[in-house]
Amino acid sequence: MWKPIILTRDSIYMQYPSSWWRETWREALVSGNGHTGVSFYGGTKEQTLMVTDGGLWYDGEANKLPDVHHALERMRSKMDQGMFKEASWELVNELKRQGYHSKLESPLPVGDLKIQIVPHGTFHDYLRVLQMDTGEVSCQWRDQDVRYRCDGFVSRADDMILYRIQASTPVICANFMADIHTVPGLEIPECYQKIAVQKHTEVTDDWILYESSNLDGRYFGMAIHIVSNGTQKSQFGRIFVESADEITVMIHPFINETSKKGLPKAKDWILSHSKSYDDLLAAHIPLHTKLYHSAELELDGYNEKSNESLLHQAFTSEQSPELMEKMWKFGRYLFISGTSENDAPFALYGIWSGNYQPIWAHNMANENTQMIYWHSFVGNLADFHRSLFRYYNSKIATFRENAQKLFGCRGIYMTAGTTPGVSEPTQVVPVIINWVGAAGWIAQHYSTYVCYRPEDENYIKSEILPYLEEVAAFYEDFIQYKQDGSIKVYPSVSPENTPQNFMPPLSEMIAHPMPTTINSTIDLAIIKEFFTNLIHISEKYDCFHERRAGWEKILRSIPPYKTNELGAIREWQDEQFEDRYDHRHLSHIYPVFPGNEVNTVDQPQEIKKYKKAVALRKIDAQTGWSMVHMAIIYARFDEGETAAQCLDNMAKSCLLPNFFTLHNDWRGMSITLDIDSAPVQLDAALGYVDAIQEMILYASKDLLKILPALPKRMNAGKVQHFCYPDGEISIDWNRSEYRLDIEMQAARAHTIRIVLPAYADSFIWGNSNVREVTSGIYEISFKQKGDIMKGQNQK
Repeated sequence: MWKPIILTRDSIYMQYPSSWWRETWREALVSGNGHTGVSFYGGTKEQTLMVTDGGLWYDGEANKLPDVHHALERMRSKMDQGMFKEASWELVNELKRQGYHSKLESPLPVGDLKIQIVPHGTFHDYLRVLQMDTGEVSCQWRDQDVRYRCDGFVSRADDMILYRIQASTPVICANFMADIHTVPGLEIPECYQKIAVQKHTEVTDDWILYESSNLDGRYFGMAIHIVSNGTQKSQFGRIFVESADEITVMIHPFINETSKKGLPKAKDWILSHSKSYDDLLAAHIPLHTKLYHSAELELDGYNEKSNESLLHQAFTSEQSPELMEKMWKFGRYLFISGTSENDAPFALYGIWSGNYQPIWAHNMANENTQMIYWHSFVGNLADFHRSLFRYYNSKIATFRENAQKLFGCRGIYMTAGTTPGVSEPTQVVPVIINWVGAAGWIAQHYSTYVCYRPEDENYIKSEILPYLEEVAAFYEDFIQYKQDGSIKVYPSVSPENTPQNFMPPLSEMIAHPMPTTINSTIDLAIIKEFFTNLIHISEKYDCFHERRAGWEKILRSIPPYKTNELGAIREWQDEQFEDRYDHRHLSHIYPVFPGNEVNTVDQPQEIKKYKKAVALRKIDAQTGWSMVHMAIIYARFDEGETAAQCLDNMAKSCLLPNFFTLHNDWRGMSITLDIDSAPVQLDAALGYVDAIQEMILYASKDLLKILPALPKRMNAGKVQHFCYPDGEISIDWNRSEYRLDIEMQAARAHTIRIVLPAYADSFIWGNSNVREVTSGIYEISFKQKGDIMKGQNQK
């Protein structure tokens, strides 16, 4: 029975269909269960369900890496002589001389279900909606006196795609066809044509069986079952339905089958899970909702506006609290829909890429992958990291070979860009090959997991410690020392920047002309953080005793970070390299964020040099993700208004109507760098989640800051089930009313310092396990798991 769509606070809705010319998948509404994804797009007459799977990739090359580690000695010799441009290419040129080439894979769509609905007249009252709390995508419209509604979701309970078309009277005339995914007007690349010709489709009156084979000979496809209360027939490779008021479609895709058993198994799966749409949705919702509501946020100012209205307001002035709340929810929705503990980690397009050779669709560990996962610890989704750890742990053998053959070192060297089947270096350029910080930066996530899940001792010993040990072994071998005993990391890269004094004239447009330096600040910060964390972990879990002295020596060798003539933190600590501010990466701010080495409470004077460095960055050199990164940094500075302005800039330039984020603006509007293709990059959407969380809560092992960076527009709101390493916290606030309510629950016994906002100057805690250290800063002790602490401001 047809019913109108009901909007809730967890809905996002649009009054226009997907409209990006040719690539309408970019503005689709998406659903997923962690591995299977569907992008719903099209209009009232023609609709597409683009079916994807996070485990289906193609066209990569993982060739054997030659041993070129002897080139490192030549590189270092030239660097010692100041010949940095020549040195920068030593490893890369040696690889090329030996004919080395590998290539990252691209995500491969399973296929499209194309639907045509015969219209009777002109449409009216068009609406499309994503219910984020259920994962259901819907659209509705009126055609003369007939009301139409289409709904779909990817089931977590039954691992199927469900789609339903309803009408207020039995007048639906529709046809269905499965095919390879196509982008109208764009040529299919040659590598995919080899797959396209393998396509095979069988159609009966109620089944479409679609199959093709990948370049490696493995099969993928989907079984599609169509049930209606009208008349059905198959003709011309399609299923036609007439005179129905309800049509239900059940789809079960499959990937990576070694023989032609995929389709029979997919068909049997549907038959064994065949229930009504509503019953299947009812089984799915509790599983989805548990993840979606694992943390919650509400901001005052909700007005139930359409996405188009929210974006228009953001474009002409500033984004509203409603948009900020919905972007926080949407980023979390994408995350829980696009990955899980047991599936592939979330790549830059999630599981919804609609191009056959998309730009930067891989896992990129020089910031992007990290940004995707930053929010998950405070956002009560820490266990999702297990997919990331499994992914990188599975590559350790290849990473070991990389380390040995490129640098002659033990341990692992992680090339920044990887895909499921390719762990060897593929981006054979100095800016990537010469950077050794990827594995160390990813190690931050391993170490932070230990802080949040210390009781998972078996998992930590089997999955966390082996990776950390490999990273340590590499740094032990790679790190050199100057004559004065201080550390010398070389080659060292500050992703993806070149020192100003090595930049060519503007007339020479060269990407990353000379990135290879000594002692980039980020490399030193990563190494310092890594060994500090590892020593703590080794003491806690009673391991690595014989190696701690060496790690402590490394830590002693790292001097305080220097500033330049402008009083800004240097991006390269070696003074042979001049700072360059016309760049998007903020790598040298690592000690403030994503690290916790420097904060406004314990090192207020140190913060100044980092503020200066960020303020000097040029806005027209930024990207969608870099503006989100900058917003998080300003939140760490306790500067909420500036943090919100950074998010405003992202919304003005890189936010699509469906809330997908882009790498850059393409319209010449001065905020970002300019790339014509403006590729989708969902790292910004997920980084946005962390930016909002950082405005509300700074959380480290020994310090919490409550509402440290609230902009005025976030004057009132509440959060529930936010996490810090040893517990959960819920906060309800209204700054103009001087109201602040806090409730904390311990995950284990611990002591923590808490900094309250300045307006909460009459705060009363509910029990005696609190000591005021100084004005507005408290030390709270929890004796055991489950202890609850409450407090409120009395004004």
